[in-house]
Amino acid sequence: MEIEEKVCSKCVLSDEIEGVIIGDDGICNYCKNFKPFVPYGESKLLKILEKAKRKNRLYDALVPLSGGKDSTYVLYLAVKKYKLNVLTYTYDNGFVSDFARKNIDSSIRKCNVDHIWVKHDEKLIEELYRTALMQSGEICGVCGVGIERSMLKISEAWKTPVILLGHSATEENSFTSENIYDQNRLKAIFGANGNISQQFIKRFLVYPDLDFIRSYLFTKTGRFGKKVNILYYLDVPSDKEIGEILKNEMNWIEPDLSKYTRHFDCIAEPFTNYVREKRLNSSRRLPQLCNMIRNNEMTREEAFQICINDKESLRLDNFDPIMKRLNLAEKDIQKITSIPFNVYGNKTSMSNKIFAIARSILKENAH
Repeated sequence: MEIEEKVCSKCVLSDEIEGVIIGDDGICNYCKNFKPFVPYGESKLLKILEKAKRKNRLYDALVPLSGGKDSTYVLYLAVKKYKLNVLTYTYDNGFVSDFARKNIDSSIRKCNVDHIWVKHDEKLIEELYRTALMQSGEICGVCGVGIERSMLKISEAWKTPVILLGHSATEENSFTSENIYDQNRLKAIFGANGNISQQFIKRFLVYPDLDFIRSYLFTKTGRFGKKVNILYYLDVPSDKEIGEILKNEMNWIEPDLSKYTRHFDCIAEPFTNYVREKRLNSSRRLPQLCNMIRNNEMTREEAFQICINDKESLRLDNFDPIMKRLNLAEKDIQKITSIPFNVYGNKTSMSNKIFAIARSILKENAH
């Protein structure tokens, strides 16, 4: 007998998603435990930024720029509001969309900032992506680590005191216990492909022995800039309001289908989201939609319609270019989408786990 899934009566989470529990009252555990996010306070942010300015470096801050909404808004705040001397950079993962490239170009010109592109050998990075997909069922961990390591290297090279990131409270929770950014896990995945040389893996990782403890010490000693999630300190406008600000101030553009922050900066996103839906029963933007409902930025009915539209368009998207570039066949997709989550969970770093727990307990602003 097939058990029908339950859907929360307040948001759009179903009990088929890992960690979601829906009670007899029809409300999920995330809605029950939800507390409106209270920003750390702009005064605390100003102290960090003033300290960075006093370093009197060529650049006060490094801003990773994807061409998407959050990173562009961070650049806007850093330059237009806080008057920082900013260096920007973009990690070209091979799938940067035309929309993102146009946004990056217009943002750089509007803010009159220096910008660096970082790009690996295309065939080699595609081999890393394919290996990650075939072994673990996901691809974004490779990209995330590539972004972070190039970010740290640029910060180190240019001695930027702070790195301003675009993570926001509305995107909290990925509904999976997979730690896709763990270096030990990635090394184990890459090691399953005998055609990937250790030399290239080291080149990709940049800091092949880096863990949370070393990263913390390198930041404390000034080798790396201090990571600051600037949006956690401020009363951030709504998603829609941010979009309007960027259109007016930064000549920012988005496709019509990108309503409510579809990740249009990456052309592989529809494909990776399709795989995620099949494996984990949740889309990449589901956490944000649910938090927007709880913050009264949209109704449950609006979120439901977005989810329905997403699911209807998932397999209608043309994945052929992505599959061709990653040398994937239909049988490979079937294998990938059947890989259980956290399949490489036993390969993650224990020291990273312990340090992350200790940091969340000891540090008030652990974002």
